[in-house]
Amino acid sequence: MNPSQNPSALRSKRVIMDTLLQLMNQYPYPEITVKHIILEAAVSRKTFYRNFLSKDDVLNSCIDIILYNYFETLNNRDEYSFLKILDIIFAFCEKNRELLFLLRNNELLYLLLIRLNHMLPEEHRKITRHIPGTDFRNNNQLLPQYVISFNIGGIWNIIAKWIENDMQDDITTIKETLIYYLSNIKSIDLRDI
Repeated sequence: MNPSQNPSALRSKRVIMDTLLQLMNQYPYPEITVKHIILEAAVSRKTFYRNFLSKDDVLNSCIDIILYNYFETLNNRDEYSFLKILDIIFAFCEKNRELLFLLRNNELLYLLLIRLNHMLPEEHRKITRHIPGTDFRNNNQLLPQYVISFNIGGIWNIIAKWIENDMQDDITTIKETLIYYLSNIKSIDLRDI
């Protein structure tokens, strides 16, 4: 995506992104073409390509915008307990339900995971730089990228399952189940594994 801050360019980007999402409500993603987006958005081919490289770039831009909003919410917190972060994640999903369902219905939910895997390590570094006990470099050579990947994978599968179930499962029950499970894991002696 072209990072222009010109109001006209920003408006064009928004129209193109909104048009793609509207089209995804009507057609399977593989059937949507750049030409289709241009016609529906009533923008020129030049305007489209000035702002985006492809239809996939438009979709990734939609995903990036919601993820930047998510990270902004995380960065504005002063408490980072597991349950508080889960609350933020579930609220993020509720707020972006329509896009998440469009991704799910088009078997594209994995794109969100790809973007998270790309963006989260840097965001994690920003969030945790002032939190005691989060500097993995000083802890027996543990690599933060593995810990972050482990966390993303676990949380991602919980969220993907919830989305798959139309976000109908009770969030409190999901959190209680996770707490129960994690409290039982704590009692396992890792030397026995």
